[in-house]
Amino acid sequence: MNKVFIVQFDWSTTDAEGIELYVYGSYDKAYDKFKELICAERNPENSWVGELEFNDDGYPIDEDCELDFEDNNSCESEVYWHIVDKNDYNRHSFIDLLVKEVL
Repeated sequence: MNKVFIVQFDWSTTDAEGIELYVYGSYDKAYDKFKELICAERNPENSWVGELEFNDDGYPIDEDCELDFEDNNSCESEVYWHIVDKNDYNRHSFIDLLVKEVL
């Protein structure tokens, strides 16, 4: 079975939202895009997430935000990085690397 690797970026703010999809033929290229999107989100010029402070383990210090992530970079399994503002669930950034089999 052949596989495709989809990086899905689902984002929302109080006044806008969107879903961006990137499809790759290799896990490594998809993983690079996954990491690139996380870095862009942590930039204060690009996203509300960039305004947050993070501890050494990569979690936001602000208790009003919740981060859930799995980043094992196994070259086979799906990984994700999800952050949400608990005071305004419209503000979120969900970045996923999905592995799909193609018939």
